[in-house]
Amino acid sequence: MTQADTLKESTLTKLTAKEINGTQAAEILKLSTRQVRRLKKRFKKGIKGILHKSRGTISSHAVPETERKAIAKIIKTTYPDFGPTLACEKLSELHKIHLSSEAIRQIMIKEHLWKVKVQKFEQFPHVWRARKDCYGQMQQYDGSYHDWFEGRLKDTQGETVTLNCLLAAIDDATGRITYAKFDDNEGVIVTLGFWKEYIEINGKPCIIYLDRFSTYKNNPKKNTINTLELTQFQRAGRQLGINIINAHSPQAKGRIERLFQTLQDRLIKELRLKNISTIVEANKFLTEVFIPWFNNKFAVAPKNCNDIHTRPGEKELLQLPAILSIHDQRNVMNDYTVMHGGRLYQVDPKQPTLIRTGDKINVQTRVNGQIFIVKNNTELKFTEILQRPKKALAVKTEDGRRFGNKPAADHPWKILQAPLSLKPVLAR
Repeated sequence: MTQADTLKESTLTKLTAKEINGTQAAEILKLSTRQVRRLKKRFKKGIKGILHKSRGTISSHAVPETERKAIAKIIKTTYPDFGPTLACEKLSELHKIHLSSEAIRQIMIKEHLWKVKVQKFEQFPHVWRARKDCYGQMQQYDGSYHDWFEGRLKDTQGETVTLNCLLAAIDDATGRITYAKFDDNEGVIVTLGFWKEYIEINGKPCIIYLDRFSTYKNNPKKNTINTLELTQFQRAGRQLGINIINAHSPQAKGRIERLFQTLQDRLIKELRLKNISTIVEANKFLTEVFIPWFNNKFAVAPKNCNDIHTRPGEKELLQLPAILSIHDQRNVMNDYTVMHGGRLYQVDPKQPTLIRTGDKINVQTRVNGQIFIVKNNTELKFTEILQRPKKALAVKTEDGRRFGNKPAADHPWKILQAPLSLKPVLAR
C-alpha cells in the first residue's frame, strides 16, 4: 500500500467507527462527500476496496511479449551500444518499429542493455548564458580528437589510425552546425584552411569563440619573451575584422563541447552503419547527409531571423588566401637572398616595388603549401636556390703540395710565436 492508501484506510476506519463524519473525511482525503460514501461502502467489504481496480493488471497499451523479445534481439545484435533515443530512431527508420523512446528504454533496462543513470544535483548549479540574437553573430569553434572510424581508417602505409581530428563550428543563436570537416590535426595550417572554406561558404561571422590552445592564443607560460605577440590566427582575424574571444574554461563554450559529446555518440554509429572508412567519404557524408539532418532535428529558431554574416567582396575573396596563411618576417640579405624554413630563395633585384638589402619582407606560406614573398602588398619575383655553389678546389704546386699548407715545425714564424721555454730547443 502507498502512503495515500494508508491515509484512506485510517480515515475510513475512523469514519466507520463514527469518530468523524463524512464532511471531515472528505476534507482530510480532499475528495467529495459523494466519493467518500462510495469508498466507505467498498471499504466495508474489505481492505481491497480502497485500492484502484486496475492495480496489478496489464495495461492495454503494453507491448506484447513476443514483440518485446523481437525488439530486444534486434537491439542486441545490431545496436548493442546505442542509447534508447538513438535506438528508437533507428528502429523506426530501418525496421519500421514505431514505439516511444521510453518504451525502448524500458525494454533495454529489462534486458540489461541500458543502465539507469542516477541524477546528480549540484549544490551550486551552473548559470546558463543567454544565446545570441542573430544567426552569424557568434560561432563556437573547436577540434575533437577521437577514434571516429573505430579502427577502419588506414594511413598510406596501411597501418591503423586510432586518433583523428574533427573540426566543427556551431552557431550560438540557432545551434546549427555551420561547418565541419575531418582532418589530421588542429594545427595552424588546418585551422586557417577551415576558416577559409567557412568564409567562402557562409561569410564572415562577427565573433569566433574558442579555447586558449596555442593555435589560437599566445600563452605567456610557453612564450615568455613576446607575451603580447599575436598568433597567426589572431592576426588573420584582426585583418578580416572578426573578433576572437578565448574562453577560460570548457563550460564557457559549452555548446561546442556538448556538440562533440553528441557527435561522439551519434556520428560514430552513423559512420559505422554506412561502413565509411576514409576521410574523403566521411567529409562528403558530413556535408551532404549528416549536417542537414542534424540541423533539421536539433536547431532552434533565433530571436532575430536576420543572418548577419558579412559576405566578402570580390577583392576580399582574392585576398583571402593571403590573409589566411602563415606570415613570417625576413630580411633581404646582401646577395638578395631570403632564408625561410631551411630553404634559400633568390629575390630578383628588378621588382614592381623598390627592393634594397636589409629590407624587411613578408614570407607567406599558403594553406596549399605555396610560398609567396610580399612587400607593401606587392608579390615579388623569386626563385628557390636548390643547391649552393661549391667551393673551388685548392691549387697544388709541382711537388704535390697545396697552397696554404700549414708551416713546418721549424718555421721562423713558429719559432717567434713559440713559448720562451721552447725557443732554445728549436734554435739548436
